[in-house]
Amino acid sequence: MNNQKGFTLIELLAVIVVLAIVTVLATSSMLPLGTETREAAFRLEATNAVKSAKTAKETYDLGNLNLDSTGTKSCYNKETKKMCFTIESLIDLGYYDLDDDDKETFKGHIDIDLTNSKKPKYTLYFKKNDEFRFVGLNHTNYDKNGDIDNDVWNESYESCSCN
Repeated sequence: MNNQKGFTLIELLAVIVVLAIVTVLATSSMLPLGTETREAAFRLEATNAVKSAKTAKETYDLGNLNLDSTGTKSCYNKETKKMCFTIESLIDLGYYDLDDDDKETFKGHIDIDLTNSKKPKYTLYFKKNDEFRFVGLNHTNYDKNGDIDNDVWNESYESCSCN
């Protein structure tokens, strides 16, 4: 009597095919969630960048920050009533905190229009590598209901001009 236990080659191949199909279905349903999560993280970083610029502006208003002597790439022009902070200078000044790995990842600057002294206008030029890019006013443009424009970016957005 031949009493052997085990699986045949056909049974093993069937199991492998079923596992492959399940893996493909699971992966394809999870990929969009990863993109949404990365975009949500980018929106949060954009919000933090503007909040950091607001804090730096308030520190300047109190007389505790001199942009001329800091050696940063930020600026303030009293005649045009424009102030600007680069992401790099906000990090250097200690107003914006990023992990060491992210310091080279995020680029851009925040323009602050001070013509209305009671309600300054913040314009954000912000990107994460080439994955997400945003150019626009205030946080209402990049909050959970806003759109992130991935098409518009100019290298000059990484530096300040207060002219």
